[in-house]
Amino acid sequence: MGTRWYQSLSLRLLLLFWALFFAVASSSYVLGLWFSKPAEPTPVSEDVYNSLTPLLSDVSTFRSLSPGRLLAGSYRVAAMVSPSGPERLQMDASLASRHQRKLISQLEAESAQQLPVANFMLLGPFRVGETSILLTRPLNEAERLEQVLSERQAQQAQTLALLLGSGFIAILLGVWLVRPLRRLTNAMRDIAHGSDAPNLKRLPQRSDELGELARAVRTTAHDLAVSRDAQRRLLSDVSHELRSPLARMQVALMLSHDDDEQVNNPHVAQLNRDLDRLGAIIERILSLSRLENGLVELSTIELDTREVAEQLVADLTYVDPTHGSRVKVLPEAPEHGDWPVIESDPELLRLVLENLVRNALQYSSGPVEISCHRDEQEYIISIRDHGDGVKQEQLDKLFTPFFRADPSRHHKAGVGLGLALSLRAAKVLGGSVEARNHPDGGLEVCVKLPAQTAID
Repeated sequence: MGTRWYQSLSLRLLLLFWALFFAVASSSYVLGLWFSKPAEPTPVSEDVYNSLTPLLSDVSTFRSLSPGRLLAGSYRVAAMVSPSGPERLQMDASLASRHQRKLISQLEAESAQQLPVANFMLLGPFRVGETSILLTRPLNEAERLEQVLSERQAQQAQTLALLLGSGFIAILLGVWLVRPLRRLTNAMRDIAHGSDAPNLKRLPQRSDELGELARAVRTTAHDLAVSRDAQRRLLSDVSHELRSPLARMQVALMLSHDDDEQVNNPHVAQLNRDLDRLGAIIERILSLSRLENGLVELSTIELDTREVAEQLVADLTYVDPTHGSRVKVLPEAPEHGDWPVIESDPELLRLVLENLVRNALQYSSGPVEISCHRDEQEYIISIRDHGDGVKQEQLDKLFTPFFRADPSRHHKAGVGLGLALSLRAAKVLGGSVEARNHPDGGLEVCVKLPAQTAID
């Protein structure tokens, strides 16, 4: 079921942005008014009274004044109220168009006041009888500077409000939108590591597109887990079923060796080798399946890693002296310390090293070196061959099951399970396996084991 239009994330984001923009703009306007400190009327100074008293004391002169007329110096009549006549209220047209309300409010004041308005000072009302007038003069330098500072303070307050508002928007979006996306990203990482129930918390309960995506992710994780388990069971079951007919074929082949002609028959020898190889492949597939399904239980003992490596070389020499002579266990490097004695599972560690060594023997013709050194918090056992190495873009694929870098050049190589099996077994031991091209040539595969397992 799709998301309804009124539950759409796009609509919610639109409404959220509108509400936040309105809140930021309103707060900016309010802070601007708060910090602008509107000018308050103050009483007219004695100097103004002293300079204007001679002109304003004469009744006939006072009544003859009209708005816009220059009274004395820089003083000009702004508005006038007469007791009678067709136009009781008269105002300067240029001022009335912008400041009519302030002019009327000032005319109603009980005593003469002065108030800065725009770029002039409004003074009055001055009264003679029932006639009142307002005067204006230009602002002086000190008054103009005070007005500029007030306007600048208001602009700074508005800028601060915008910055704080935008920061609040960023935090809100980070909590409301980015955090669910990060949770989905972490869930996808969990699925990539094999989890069938990624941690989505309350995200699938949302009714918008993010909730729909979270529910799809949860369903996909479950389906992938079911498919993966079915694939593993099928691989294990098929491999197990193949072991019985393979064992019968091997017994029949052994019984046929009583005939001298069959012993010397090259076809029989080839069949024997193929049966042995098929048995090894099936055994590796079963081992890989058991590791991936967690059916292997660790049985740790005190283990000398150098002895494990030397025993491996001895076994290879017994089976094939040519291969055994190519594998060398390098002595300890003084700067790196001795081969460690660790608490580990001997069979799993042997499985890791043997698969890596056999892989090096199959894909190269020179010597294969086994060495060990410590790097910070881990011990590293390195298996290095002196072959041609691997293309850089193929290094990460070496541990993929059934992958071979160049199968056309190695007809006798395995099916690409050795490195995959080593990686799975190393993870069970709490370590890891990495491959790189050695600077001096050849491929070097490193088994990293945690130093906490070492016994002092």
